[in-house]
Amino acid sequence: MNKVSLAKAKDRLSQLIRQVEAGAEVLITRRDTVVARLISEAEYQRLRRQSAVTGLRAMRDRFKAAGLSAQELHRRSREELEERG
Repeated sequence: MNKVSLAKAKDRLSQLIRQVEAGAEVLITRRDTVVARLISEAEYQRLRRQSAVTGLRAMRDRFKAAGLSAQELHRRSREELEERG
C-alpha cells in the first residue's frame, strides 16, 4: 500500500493511476491524515458485490428470525405493490 500526500498526488496522478491499475492501493493524506483511497475499478466492483451479498444475507437472517419464508415475502410484496397500483 502506497501512502502519498495530496500535494504529491496532484503532481504524480498518472503514475499513481498506473500503480492502481497494477493492483496497488494508494492512500492520499492531508497533514498525515488519510483523506482518500485510490483503488482499481475491478477492486471497487468486487467490494460492491461483497457488500451486496453481505446485505442480502443479513436481510435473509432478519426474515428468517421473523418467521417469513421467501414465498411469503414475495406474496406480501406483490400484494403491497398491487395495492399501490
